[in-house]
Amino acid sequence: MNLTSGLIDAKTTGPIGWLIFDNQSKLNALSPGMYEDGLEVIQAYEADPAIKVVVMRGAGTRAFISGADITSFNKTRSDPVAAAAAREAPNKLRHKLIHLEKPLIAMIYGYCLGGGLGMALNADMRFASSDSQFSVPAALRGIAYAPEGLKQLVDLVGPSVAKDIMFSARRLKAEEALRVGLINRIVEADQLEAETIAYAEVLAANAPLSMKASKYFINQLGLEQHERDDARMDAMQREAEKSEDFKEATRSFMEKRKPVFIGR
Repeated sequence: MNLTSGLIDAKTTGPIGWLIFDNQSKLNALSPGMYEDGLEVIQAYEADPAIKVVVMRGAGTRAFISGADITSFNKTRSDPVAAAAAREAPNKLRHKLIHLEKPLIAMIYGYCLGGGLGMALNADMRFASSDSQFSVPAALRGIAYAPEGLKQLVDLVGPSVAKDIMFSARRLKAEEALRVGLINRIVEADQLEAETIAYAEVLAANAPLSMKASKYFINQLGLEQHERDDARMDAMQREAEKSEDFKEATRSFMEKRKPVFIGR
């Protein structure tokens, strides 16, 4: 990987690939160059069959991502042309995260604000520390939040709660975030990483083709009927039925042992 910003780290622990936003002096705020490096990391994990699950997090325990780096706005949002160019890299990363065929978990400590919450919404699941806080302060910044990101928020919490979050720009504590469906689970901060790893290892031991199909099908079900790729969904079902993993699952059941999946 050729990472140039100095603000993105990548590491692997067994079958888990980590994407780490490391801008701790600004509470991991998203600064220029981080999106491009993040895309580089995700593309590498996507191509590596040894990586079964991806976890993204902020460095340290004070913040997942505190939002966009406002000090860069004078340059990146100075005029419509600059703003359009500045949106290109985030949009590419967002698209890759959403369509990553492997499970993606956001592990969230502390502040998860603005663009940080937007980044977390790209994950399949969000595990958060008990002291985490969530908000989208667009109404305090004079920003019209992008429709694509708003749809993700609405899909999770519903229109009324999404309007509350956007209109008020208030911060939700972890308990409320869990109650409204913004996150999947709350864990004490000193146990969050261990619990996230344990869960990721459970997924890593499961059948990759099955999880790939489930992720794609669930995403497709969020589309209108005419937008869905029914042919691809049918092909993915047939692929799983004919796979070595399907045969291994049957053998292991008969032999009363855990299956060992190979992803084909």
